[in-house]
Order: sequence, then C-alpha cells, then structure tokens
Amino acid sequence: MSRHNYITSYNRVGDRKIAIIDDENDLLYVYKKALELQGLKVVTFDNSSLALDELKEHYKKYCMVLVDIRMPKVNGYQLANEINYIDPRMKIVLMSAYDVSERDILDNINKGVRIDEVMHKPFSLIKLINVVSTLLERY
Repeated sequence: MSRHNYITSYNRVGDRKIAIIDDENDLLYVYKKALELQGLKVVTFDNSSLALDELKEHYKKYCMVLVDIRMPKVNGYQLANEINYIDPRMKIVLMSAYDVSERDILDNINKGVRIDEVMHKPFSLIKLINVVSTLLERY
C-alpha cells in the first residue's frame, strides 16, 4: 500500500491515536517509531492497569489498541474484553510470543467481543504497518 493511501485512510479516523500495550519497553519503542514514521499518533503503555485506566477515561481519543496477551496484572484477554465493553468500535489486535490457538482466544474472550487480528511475535515492522493500515481502512 502506498503511503498516500495509508495517510488518507488515517484521516478518516481523525486525530485518534493507536495505543500499544506491552510489558517489553524495547518492543514498545520500536513499534511506536515504526508507526509514527507512517504519520500515525501512537501512545505506549508498559503497565496494563494504567493503560486500562487511560482507555476508560479517554476512549474517544483512540481508534485501535495493540495488546500483548501475557502481561502482569491485567492480561491482554482481560484488556480486550474491557476495551470492547468501553467502545465496541475500537479495533483490537492481540500480540503474543507464545502459540495462541483459536480455542485459547475463544476460552478467554467474552462472547461478542471482536478481535480484529492476532499477531505472533516476532513479526516484521512491515507486517505491523500492513496490519494497522488495513484495519484503519476498515474503520
């Protein structure tokens, strides 16, 4: 996808941001920089509880969340369930370095919660950009 098309699709979501929630700070930095180079506004959280508080209070500022599944305190499944309750239109991408089956997702995600994509780490930055741009086009 060309940069022009990507930016055009982003403009449809206005000034909304993408939240990335992962307890690995190095990955947060790399993901954020890659998406910012595409002209996107990105906010990162290494603490899932703080991320949830932010999303509850300011959910209208966000159009998408990328969430690591295995984190201390609030895991990615719990976050996805809460985020869907807060704003069912928000795009949700689960990320994991572990094998995650469809059964795992079904067992942990509330009925009716939509997961837009599951990304298995490690993934390339090109894949990250492509997934985000495709989801933004559908927003």
